[in-house]
Amino acid sequence: MRNIAAVLSLATLLLLQTVLLVVESLTVLPAANRGQKCTLFSNRRAFIANTLLTTAALLQPTPTFAAEEEDEPTTNTGRNGKPFAPLDALFPATRLKLWVGEVYMLSKDLSNQNDRQQQIIILQQMNNQLSNPPKLFQGETMTKRTNTPTAQLTTSISSANKDQYQMNRNGLNMGDKVIAMWNQADVERQWGMLQYAESKREEGNEMRAAFNFYARQLSFADEYVLTAPKDKRKEMIRNDALPSITAVIASDLDRRDLYRNQFLTAIDDAVAEVAYQVRLKPEEEVDVTDVVSLVNEAHEACENWFLLIPSQDVEEAVAAIMLKDAK
Repeated sequence: MRNIAAVLSLATLLLLQTVLLVVESLTVLPAANRGQKCTLFSNRRAFIANTLLTTAALLQPTPTFAAEEEDEPTTNTGRNGKPFAPLDALFPATRLKLWVGEVYMLSKDLSNQNDRQQQIIILQQMNNQLSNPPKLFQGETMTKRTNTPTAQLTTSISSANKDQYQMNRNGLNMGDKVIAMWNQADVERQWGMLQYAESKREEGNEMRAAFNFYARQLSFADEYVLTAPKDKRKEMIRNDALPSITAVIASDLDRRDLYRNQFLTAIDDAVAEVAYQVRLKPEEEVDVTDVVSLVNEAHEACENWFLLIPSQDVEEAVAAIMLKDAK
């Protein structure tokens, strides 16, 4: 029964991904009606975010094995134990990061300005910046995920999942093996549909595609560090309750997707709010509170996403992009 539960747990992880996509599709209030807060949607997003972050905080994919004797988790000295991808896979997201940084600096100036005329000038600068984002893909090619909504898993995590399913079926009787195979087929079908839906979203949103371009090229080790408290780690090891490597990888990818979605929601709202403020009539009062808050949220989400990447890779990507721009 424990093996069957392990199989079903993978379906649960995919269900969480589906819920994230649903939440992300929720529409936001028009900027003109910003005062009418949509607390229900906000609470849903906050609940899902807290759930995923709590789970991800316990798991960290890294090329190190979690042994019961270890007092503290150890990491790989090369890239601090973090999953990584080729450097050029980070270029589109790095261009986005630099652009967001410029908008963030303007929002800091705006928050320190009380003069209405100066606020309008900064808002116009922000509106021009937000209305003209940089071309994120400059020579990098985004390959299509899948061509049909019923496509089966074709990514690297698919192979890991299939290997895990095979291991979980070992020792089961024939009836349980048939049930497990049905579960596997259903999970793969749902994942293929999610991949198809995500490919459509990427086609219409270059920022989304920039984040995904890096995440899809990540390399994960076949071992991990368990970053839970020492007593919790020992309890999980004694009870044979350590998560599978596929669960750890899924947790890491979900966390990246969470920060990506937080950024996309905040930056879309910021664009709408700034556009609304610059259209105000001279006699109308300017309120920059929401603008500053939304830009801060977008900047924080972007920075959190980059914190999951080896710092050396980020520094090299920033230097490479700035060098290209200087030519």
